[in-house]
Parts: sequence; C-alpha cells; structure tokens
Amino acid sequence: MVRIIKKEVKLIELFYDLIFVYAISKLTSLVNEPVNGVLPLNSIFVYVITSFVILQAWLYFTNYVNRYGEWKDYEYILACINMIAVIFMTNTISTQWNLMLLPFNVSMLIMLLTVVVLYSIQAYKEGSLSGAAGNSITILSVVCTIYVIALLAIIFDYANAVIWLDVAAVLCGAFLPFFIKGKFNKNIINFPHMVERFELLTIITFGEAIVGMTHFFDVNNLSLIPILVFFIIITMFGSYVVQIHNLMNHSREERSLRLMFSHYFVIISINLITVALDLLHSGAVDPLFNWVLMIISLIVFYVSIMANKEYYYDGIVLSLKEIVIMGAFIVLGSGIILLSLENVYGILVGVLVITFGNFKVLLNKNKNELD
Repeated sequence: MVRIIKKEVKLIELFYDLIFVYAISKLTSLVNEPVNGVLPLNSIFVYVITSFVILQAWLYFTNYVNRYGEWKDYEYILACINMIAVIFMTNTISTQWNLMLLPFNVSMLIMLLTVVVLYSIQAYKEGSLSGAAGNSITILSVVCTIYVIALLAIIFDYANAVIWLDVAAVLCGAFLPFFIKGKFNKNIINFPHMVERFELLTIITFGEAIVGMTHFFDVNNLSLIPILVFFIIITMFGSYVVQIHNLMNHSREERSLRLMFSHYFVIISINLITVALDLLHSGAVDPLFNWVLMIISLIVFYVSIMANKEYYYDGIVLSLKEIVIMGAFIVLGSGIILLSLENVYGILVGVLVITFGNFKVLLNKNKNELD
C-alpha cells in the first residue's frame, strides 16, 4: 500500500478560506427579501449560480496549492491579489443584479488570472504544457474567455446574457476536466490536504450559520427556541464530522472529484438552511414555502455528505437498513413540520428529528465500525 504523506495546511490557507466563506455567506442577502410570501425563483437562481461561481474560484486556487503550492514569495503576492479581488467582489453583492454585474465579473476574472499565472510558472518550471499544469491552463483559459465575453456583454448592453455566461463558466470549469485530460498524474493530488481544506471551509460555514442565528438568543425573551436552533446546527455539524472526518479514509490517492462537487452542495445547503431559519424567525414568508425550502436544503445536505461514502475505510459499508432509517427520519421530521406550520416549536422539533436522527445513525455507524 502506498503511504500518503499529508501536506501541511498553512495558516495563510485558513485566512484565504475565511475570506471566501464571508463572501459566500454575504450572498444570502440575495435570498432574504420575500415577495408576496415567497422568495422569487430568479433570486434563488442567481444565488445558487453566484455561489457556484465563487466556490469554483476558491477551488481553482485550492487545487493549485494542493498540487504545487510551496508558498514562495510570488505565491503569497498572487494569493493577496486574489483575496483583494474577493473582498471587492463581496462588497458588490446586491439584490439589484445589474449593479453587481460589472464588478462581480471583473473580480472573478482577476481571481482566475492569478491562478493562470501560478500554473504558467509551474509549466515553465516543468518545461512543458502537456502535464497537469498545462491542462489547467487550457481549462482556465476557456473559463477566463467566457468572463471576458461576459464583460463585453455588459459593455454593449447585453446584461441579460451575463448570468447565462456565468452558468457556462461554471459548467466549463466543472466538466472540461473530464474532456481535457492531458497527461494528468493523480499522484500530484494530496487527498488528505484536500479533505482538510474542505473540512475547514465547511466548519467556517457552520460557524457563520451560528453567527447568523444569534438573533434567536434574546436575553429579554428567554425560551427554548434558541436551544432548539443551536442543536439543529450542531447535529448537522456532527453528521458532517462523523461522515467526512471519522468514517472516510483520508490516506489514499484520488482525484477527489466526488469530494469537490459534493462540497459545493454542502456549503450551499448549509447557507440555505440558515436562510430558512432566519425567515422562520422573521415570519416574512409563507410557512409552506419555508417548509419546502427547509426540507429540500436538508435533503441536499445529507445526500451531499453521504455521496462521500465511497471514501470509507475498507470494510465499512452503509447498509440498506441504515439508509432506510435515515430516510425515515427525514420523512418523519418533514411530517411533523408540515403539521406544525403555524407553530415555531413544532417546526423546530421536526427539523431536529431529521438532524438528530441522521446524526445518531452515523454516530452508531462510527462506534460499531471504528471503536
């Protein structure tokens, strides 16, 4: 068996993650203004697409660091340029899409160009464009070209096409690696390092979720509501930790595509659950709509973390019985919420049935298999 040496995660990488999580959490402002008791579908669509765009920008830089990063002076400089662009982009986020079009896409282009420069330096060192670095340059060049076209569309007053160009950029970034493979050696990918980066990003996102729920903790109106909200988030976090940190074998050679794509949905679902809880607190949306938003977000979260069961230690298999039990908790909790749409306690208890039930199944799995 090949012994995998874990690559150390540097503090600058944690700093980088913090900035991106701030940007992603700021996006929830796009979906916190209901119209006639529901969130407009176009707002949800823009939120999801911009979340994917930002997460993909994070992943491009993270992939470079995972494969080649040595944190030399030029890497620090380009990382700082990248982060500055993220901060500028974050401050452009607005429900008025036309106002954020230009600075958002300019910032994305700058972020991607910093990664292109890094891969170009690596390809120069290798003396070839046929390897993984050259492969990444090709893919990123296509994506950057799309963002340039988006900027031209803005300049020439074709703003309605920009969101679709951003969609195209996301799809190209996600699927071109399957078609433009080059001489890719998966040995350059350090899977333990990649897992830790995604864990850090997710943990910080959970932290942002807790911060976003602090308005429930009102010392002037003491109740069990904030306690229930806290346990909902902590049991979701517990499910994530058991599934990703405990049950997965991190010492392996993998391209980690499943890990990457599933975490896009993990991060987005955590933020949408935070939005649903926030809307529950404000009472600004139709309860049935909020039920749909909450249940879909929870299902996406659990399906996304469970998609990583392929990385379990040898001999660990999620049984059909365990899958059925986890599904039963989702159905039971959904029913409780549906029967309690006008009762905040009933809604939160229903959500907790889902999150605690699934956490308990995974926790038992962890105890039975690894203890």
